Order: sequence, then C-alpha cells, then structure tokens
Amino acid sequence: MKLSKDSKSKFTIKSIVASGVVILLVVVTAYSFSNRGRVQFLEETPFSSVFYGFGKHLNNVVTTTGGFIDDLINFRSNSMKLKELNAENEKLRQELIEQSDNENKLESLEMLKKSLNYVDSNKRNQLVSASIIGKNEGDWYKTFVIDAGADSGVVKDSIVINGDGVVGIVFSVSNKYSKAISIIDSRASVSFKISGKEASKGVITTSSDVGSSDFSDVDKLLQGYFFDTKAVAEKNDLIVTSGLGLYPENIPIGKISKVTYDKNKSMKYIKVRPSVDFKKLDIVSIIPPRKLD
Repeated sequence: MKLSKDSKSKFTIKSIVASGVVILLVVVTAYSFSNRGRVQFLEETPFSSVFYGFGKHLNNVVTTTGGFIDDLINFRSNSMKLKELNAENEKLRQELIEQSDNENKLESLEMLKKSLNYVDSNKRNQLVSASIIGKNEGDWYKTFVIDAGADSGVVKDSIVINGDGVVGIVFSVSNKYSKAISIIDSRASVSFKISGKEASKGVITTSSDVGSSDFSDVDKLLQGYFFDTKAVAEKNDLIVTSGLGLYPENIPIGKISKVTYDKNKSMKYIKVRPSVDFKKLDIVSIIPPRKLD
C-alpha cells in the first residue's frame, strides 16, 4: 500500500511535532535537575504558578489521604490495645479485690486466734465463731445480729468477744441466728477490776449521762464506778472483767481515760477508752456464760 503525498506530509508534520515535544520534555527534565534546582526552574517559568499550585494541591491530597489511611489503620490497632488494657485493668482489679478479701480473712483469723487467749482451755471446744450480719442504725455497734444460734450451741447470756476484748452479751437466740448487745449499751453492764490491782473492782454501767450522749468522743463511750471509794486507779490503767457475774475473768475491757470523785455521792467514777473498736466489728467469737453458783 502506497501513501499519498498529502498523507506523507501529515505524517511528517506529526512526527516532527511529537519529536519536538519529547525533546522539550527531556530538556525540561534535565534542566530541572541541574544546579539551579527544580524548584527555582519552576518558579522562573511562565507556567510556574500553574504547575506549583497543581503540585501543591496534589501533594496535600496525597498527604491527607495517606494520613486518613494511617489513622484508620492506627484506630483499629489502638482499639485492640484499648481492649487489651481494659482486660488487664479488670484482671488487676479482681486480683486486688481477692487480695483484699484474703487480707480481711487473715485479719479475722488473727482476731479469732487472739480471742482464744481469753478462754479457758477446757471451754475452747465450746467456742463458736460467727459473723455480724446486722446492726442498729448509726455508726456504733450497740445491738447486732450474728449468724449463729442454738444449732451452733449459742445460748442466752453467751458472751461475745473478739481479739481485742469483750464485745457484749447475747440476749435472744433462734435456731440459726442470735441478737446481742454490746457493752456500750447500758443493758450490758459488766463488772471490772484493774489488772494488777485485784482489790480495785467496780462496774461499767455506761450510764445515761454518758452512754446516750456524745458518742463522737471515744473516751466517753464507757463509764463506771468503784465499789470502794479508796480504790487505787490511775489514767491508762487496764481494766478487765473481774469474774463476777456472767462474764469470765480477765477479758480486756479498756483503759482508764479519767478518774473523778463525787463528794456529794461519795463515789469514785472512771471513764474508759474501750479496747474494742465499736465502729468496726465483723467476726466475733461466742463463749458460754460463766456459771453462777
């Protein structure tokens, strides 16, 4: 097949134009990488603003798109990390709770072990451990319910103690539960003596002018009087159960915080800081009452 002259002419012109464009692109590319630098070359050409603006816009699009993709990838990764951290935190929280429970159990066991010191060896097999499951309104444990009753060997007038000393006395018993009053209640009066001073005896009464007044002052929780006004007593003396009445002997009650003498009544009074924390009671021991002859 032969081409006409016009076709040859058009082909030649197109070839020349195409070759010129290629050469121009090669020159522009080579010059852009010369010492003057690509940026400087573009700035000095008439089309610099067009190329620069287009390039800048294209770069922003690429950067934004790339940042979005990175954020999307990082979001999924961070979500997984957040779930892992939440799971780890929950595990640690559970471990702390279990550790706290174990510490409370150990503390309760220690208190129970200490309470054995106040029980005669021949009565230790009669000791019953129980938890307090209810109490009166307010901060102080004046009356409370324990989860042990007649089925466990608890009887009316049983004595309630813990590792710090005497707590109170049982006044009502059912098969599974019992109700008790603490010695900060005036109904649970207890006979005392001063440890090391056997002749100095008296009764903790928690009288109405103290027991029902300012319970915010721990020194006013217990009040008592001596049988003998000549009884020797000093601040910080330890008082314990005397063995008179229902309470067994030598269970700690508290320490004397103040000694006063009422001339009008010819009575010597004491105020006592109790050994037991009557704002914090949990596990207690119940022992049989002292047998009265």
